[in-house]
Amino acid sequence: MVNITLNNRIVKGIYNNENDIDAFLGIRYADLKYGRFKHSELITSLPKSVDATFFNNIPPQPYNQLEDFFSSGVYFHFNQFTQDEDCLYLNIWRRHHSQNKTRPVIIYFYGGGFVNGHGSAELYQPQSVVEQEDVIVVTFNYRLGSWGFLDWSFFNSNYECNNGLSDQINAIKWVHHHIKNFGGDPNNVTLIGQSAGSMSIMALMQLPETESYFHKVMLLSGTLRLDSRKIGYEKAQNFSEIIAENYPNSTIDSLTTENIMNIMNLDQTTRGQSKGLELIYAPIQTSSMTMNNPNFSKPIFVSYTQNEGDIYIKNESRKLSPDRFVKAMAFNGVEIEISDAISAQQQSTCITDYIFQQPAHDFLKSISHNPNRWLASFQWHQPNNTYYHSAYHILDIVFWFGHLDILKANGLDVTTHERELSMKMIHDLAYFARFSKMPWLPYQVGHTTPHIYD
Repeated sequence: MVNITLNNRIVKGIYNNENDIDAFLGIRYADLKYGRFKHSELITSLPKSVDATFFNNIPPQPYNQLEDFFSSGVYFHFNQFTQDEDCLYLNIWRRHHSQNKTRPVIIYFYGGGFVNGHGSAELYQPQSVVEQEDVIVVTFNYRLGSWGFLDWSFFNSNYECNNGLSDQINAIKWVHHHIKNFGGDPNNVTLIGQSAGSMSIMALMQLPETESYFHKVMLLSGTLRLDSRKIGYEKAQNFSEIIAENYPNSTIDSLTTENIMNIMNLDQTTRGQSKGLELIYAPIQTSSMTMNNPNFSKPIFVSYTQNEGDIYIKNESRKLSPDRFVKAMAFNGVEIEISDAISAQQQSTCITDYIFQQPAHDFLKSISHNPNRWLASFQWHQPNNTYYHSAYHILDIVFWFGHLDILKANGLDVTTHERELSMKMIHDLAYFARFSKMPWLPYQVGHTTPHIYD
């Protein structure tokens, strides 16, 4: 057990003497004071004693097979976490013994297509990071699916959109106000996110409200395409029609968590198979998003994997029909010919090129005034291994967080090379958090190839 004092309140955490790491789990950072369809409110007061020794509720969401795959089997499986709309909790990891009283702070935003994910998943637990590097890592939950990213103002003008973004804003505000009590530096905060987490950070980068709460960003495998208010309205209208058909005697306020999950499932089903390429729920453009890309001047690191699309289209038996694939790509603003979407390899390559790699380069070019840019490509893979035959979407997180035990659990013989690669990536993560730069040359348009992690 380890205790810290926070605003004259005691926060009780866990001390692991085997690796000299403290963990403070399940701390409430915001609540739904004004209702489930509105922005959350930052917690400003605490009970006399906070038990931060266990993971708390995670956001309601469908079963996530990937979470169980990216697990060593030692920790919780997906179905062992309690899902509840009361889910706005964060977790903090640090070294127990440290000579540094103001450690760099890293806040991780999980991915999952704005439908899945939570800050307690094994893949995102940063024990290896804080054991190797003297930094503080924070993970947290934000609302997902319709709760987080449907425009509820369609139903009631008192309700709001981008509720999930409001949760994220409150998480970084909570860290700013309180992380010093845990030994962290509120003036040196790095936001890092993968996939939908990266897109979330890009949305926050456009909000003046957040500017003073973070100091650099790491965007892994995800470039934001905001929904327009019109698209958000149309998605809410479709949601409303499903409610009317399946719950004709219910108001939105009377819908249960299970009802809403079922409506989300019906919404997905009626659209047709998309392999997660169509983001039904996503951040919506608002008038408060006034800081567009050319104005962003903070240090920024961008990365992608060599074969992002292979996790979506694994083989010929898992591909979409060419016509459906063309429609899914059009949903992402990418126009291709059916002749370019016949084989699984074509589809996977289109996803890698047009949804991940090209947008990453376009984004870096859009902030050409900013000299503090870095680009990397994760390329590690084992061609003869069933599970790791290519460097697909999400696989890099295993190395960023040092979870090589997950590779072992899936039958891979982890060698010195894998261990050294992970240690190198963790070092670079901490170096960026500490010094606001990478230990290699910045990105220059037309002159820089990505830094390779392989």
